[in-house]
Amino acid sequence: MDLAAQSQRARRDEAQRLAIAFVALFFVAGIYMPFWPVWLADRGVAPHEIGLLLGLGNWARLATPWIGAWADRTGRGPQLLVVVAIGVLASLVAFGFAHHFLVLVALSLVLGLVYAPIIPLLDGMSISAAAAGRLDYGRVRLWGSASFIVASVMGGALLEGRAPALVLWALQGAAVMLVLAVWWLRRMPVAPRVESTTPRSWSEVLRTPRFATFLAALACLQGAHSVLYGFGTKHWLASGIPESTIGMFWGVGVIAEVVLFAHGARVSARVGSTGLLLIAGTGATLRWTALGTTTAIAPVFVLQLLHAASFGAMHLGAMGWIREHIAGPAVHRATAVYTAVAAGMALGIGMPVSGLLFERFRGDAYFAMAALAIIGTYFAWRLGRLDVVGAPASVR
Repeated sequence: MDLAAQSQRARRDEAQRLAIAFVALFFVAGIYMPFWPVWLADRGVAPHEIGLLLGLGNWARLATPWIGAWADRTGRGPQLLVVVAIGVLASLVAFGFAHHFLVLVALSLVLGLVYAPIIPLLDGMSISAAAAGRLDYGRVRLWGSASFIVASVMGGALLEGRAPALVLWALQGAAVMLVLAVWWLRRMPVAPRVESTTPRSWSEVLRTPRFATFLAALACLQGAHSVLYGFGTKHWLASGIPESTIGMFWGVGVIAEVVLFAHGARVSARVGSTGLLLIAGTGATLRWTALGTTTAIAPVFVLQLLHAASFGAMHLGAMGWIREHIAGPAVHRATAVYTAVAAGMALGIGMPVSGLLFERFRGDAYFAMAALAIIGTYFAWRLGRLDVVGAPASVR
């Protein structure tokens, strides 16, 4: 086999292994996100307590910058993935024996700590490979989104007319798949350590010009998903919508996301990373405003297509901006900081607040999310202006 053929085979193998890891990870997420609050409610946990438990898992993501720095420094992200995936499985097994609220609090924190590094590590590996021209990030990442669809639809069909206890069993099975997938991924060669003058630490990443504005936009746009992630399923169940239909609600939104990811490189080339963030903010504002006014099945199906904007465009825009502005050796640090702030701090605050809002206002809580999306859209617009004019680091 000649060198060109060997190189092509190696690139294909790398893309396949990363895609399978994304599939396993998002199969877990596709069960957890729509149905974990249902399992918690079945254990007698109140809405405001559910919000607290969900928020704790997101606060755990604040540890990811240090994990990303270690992965950048050692190049041993695949090996770390095996450790944290085993931790995810162990914590989910332990949930089966948890009944007291304080035990649920402790396990939620542990689950958050071991789950949090997985997405930024996989994203960092994929972005680095994409920047080197070895793969198309969107086409690899879309397999994770497709897996989320399958898991959410299957989960809804599995739950309909059955005990919510099945949610935990399904999650445990999905976690076994995750361990096997990242175990295979660990066989990839250890990335060479690359010396670079800037930026060398996650604190230096934070001082990257316009990075604070970037984080503010992403925190608002991601945090605005809190009501949907924490209480969307409960809200629809209370409106008399069956679990199988709710599973399809979650699935159809991610189908739209998959379509965007499949054409992500082309869309990003046309509108740019900040253009994608503006699309995300506009779509999110419309989505949350409309979901606050209706639970009718047909309109909700249509509104769920806006997941391609509110999350898909947001994530592609974030990954694109990091690739454009952050030096290669610090990509894991940057994705980890992004995860810690946008998915950690923002949702860590947003989930408990959304629990209180949902407990008092039910579906009207979505209007608060629409307001937060408007603020995120403003920051995305400001980020685009600053990028165009090349503002110095002091202007953020």
